[in-house]
Amino acid sequence: MPRQKKLSRLILNFPGFEPTRAMRQIDRLTYGGHKTAALWEFDLERLDAVEVPEEHKATANFASSGEGWEASVRYVQFSWQDIISRYEDSAYPKSFFENFPKFLSFFWDGSVGRYFKASKRYWGFTIYPLLYLIVAGIAAWFLGSIAATYLSLGWIWSLPIAFLLFFIFGKYPGDWIYVNLSINDWGFARDMCNQSNQEIEKRYEDFADCILEEIQNSSHDEILVVGHSFGAVWAVTALAKAFEKKPKLIKNKNVTFLALGSSLLKIALVPEAKFLRNYIRDITSQKSIFWHEIQTKTDFISFYKADPLEQLGITDPACGFQIHRVNFSRALDKVRLRKMRKSMYLAHRQYILYADKRVAFDFQFRCFGQFFARDLALNSKWIESYPESVDAIKSLK
Repeated sequence: MPRQKKLSRLILNFPGFEPTRAMRQIDRLTYGGHKTAALWEFDLERLDAVEVPEEHKATANFASSGEGWEASVRYVQFSWQDIISRYEDSAYPKSFFENFPKFLSFFWDGSVGRYFKASKRYWGFTIYPLLYLIVAGIAAWFLGSIAATYLSLGWIWSLPIAFLLFFIFGKYPGDWIYVNLSINDWGFARDMCNQSNQEIEKRYEDFADCILEEIQNSSHDEILVVGHSFGAVWAVTALAKAFEKKPKLIKNKNVTFLALGSSLLKIALVPEAKFLRNYIRDITSQKSIFWHEIQTKTDFISFYKADPLEQLGITDPACGFQIHRVNFSRALDKVRLRKMRKSMYLAHRQYILYADKRVAFDFQFRCFGQFFARDLALNSKWIESYPESVDAIKSLK
């Protein structure tokens, strides 16, 4: 009987800007994991799952196995949904008055110009709410003038009517096309840049303490630190703070930093965010880390085609580094692909959702499959070829 290959994996996952509880995210991962297991023809079992609200996390243990291999996985899902909710749940138009000036500050300090140089698609996402509000303002003024004339109120009444219509248009269809969500997101981003929200600063420390404990207690063959969207900012900051507490934390360990649709440059390119630029340099100076960036043209909410290290002037990282640009159309069936293309936020979330076809950038395959994330990243021919059968990856064994 051939020898069974065994491996163990620790995954530290930082989610993006969505108000979803940690346990709900683990349930979603489990569902996707079973879809991936069926697709790749291996077995997957969730052994346990525990939510720890006071530590802002949930943990789960999984066992997976296939022909000639088996893997044990410890998964830690970090949570900042309570912080997100305070931005998202603020009543409109109060949230608009709070966050719109913060959004405009990215124009005033030149950050939007830097976004244009880094990724023109992301620049388009940045100016989208402003363009909508300009159109809404013009429409409100036009309709307000017509209404005042029709009601014989005099031109002076067109101003309050236009003002009222502007905020109505901000809500409907503003909510339906994510304008207010985007502005709230930008408000959060400015608070993160300025380090003005002490709740965020405290959460960094909590996450760093958890990372420190998990890695110190780890004897896993692989450690995977994942940052999706804004989660990349949390992951970098928490990991760097853990290094401050124990500089040799990952010495002789196999660590991959996986950035999925990263919003790292959204903060790091802002002049006030020097702290994040320093943290990125701290992480890329670690020889034990392999940094893998995955991007897709379908996603307008990430910095497609931008090299984050190049943009920040990091020309000689000690860590390994690889960028792959992938195509979700190779991963999804026609129904899910059509649904995804109708929503830029669903496209942005697809990085962490299951695939319908065998593709190398399947997140669940990285979590529960038989290969190290670093090996998958370095086999560029495989990740770009979108194989249709397991035979295509036998060379990795």
